[in-house]
Amino acid sequence: MKLLIAILSLFASFHVFAGEQTKRVKSSNKRSMTKEQVAYTLERAGFPREIVPVVTCLAEKESNFNPNAVNRHNTNNTKDHGLLQINDIWMKDCNLNESDLSNPLKNARCALKVYKKQGLTAWVTYNKFKRSCLAYEIPNYNTKTLAEVIIKNNQLM
Repeated sequence: MKLLIAILSLFASFHVFAGEQTKRVKSSNKRSMTKEQVAYTLERAGFPREIVPVVTCLAEKESNFNPNAVNRHNTNNTKDHGLLQINDIWMKDCNLNESDLSNPLKNARCALKVYKKQGLTAWVTYNKFKRSCLAYEIPNYNTKTLAEVIIKNNQLM
């Protein structure tokens, strides 16, 4: 029962947090989410539970869990936005604008499209940190068979 109350409390605090983030797109606020908030956001966006720890690891490596993170240093003059550093080129496919990409849930939903089209290797950080991301743990998530699930689905390249 205590676990259920804690989870409901976490969801309630995230919904307030997500609403605040949408309003502060251009703010210099560096407020980051927790590992658990990111995991629940990814699951809500549609990522399979088995892959959530790996994608949460990517979010940590990409943005340090900061929904407002922006990388302006791409060689092709594009920018990467939000938790999973979604590149400008995906905005049209995801039917989003630049400010939408600072919304954690919208960013995660777009990341799911990227994942479905290109797999985990779409993120350079996955290629660089594959071993640590496959072993990444989040409380209350079963990661014991994660590598097997990824290999079974031909997502490990």
